[in-house]
Amino acid sequence: MTDNNTPANGIEPMIDAKQAAAALRLPYYWFADHAMRTKYRIPHYLMGGLVRYRLSELSAWAARSAAVQGRDAQDAEAPVEGAE
Repeated sequence: MTDNNTPANGIEPMIDAKQAAAALRLPYYWFADHAMRTKYRIPHYLMGGLVRYRLSELSAWAARSAAVQGRDAQDAEAPVEGAE
């Protein structure tokens, strides 16, 4: 049985920046802007004038990426000492 997202021949489909941002719940400009892709070392493929991503590679990148983890840490409020 195959996954609905993967064709029967096992080749993973490529997604665009908008789909990548939605899937990872990260800002669109991280995927759309060349400087941000370079800064955060986001795995991508250049196909002519298009930039495409593989979701499996992005998931692995997000799991090990300090950029994504740092963003999560900034979003969380620091606990206040003595407040219980």
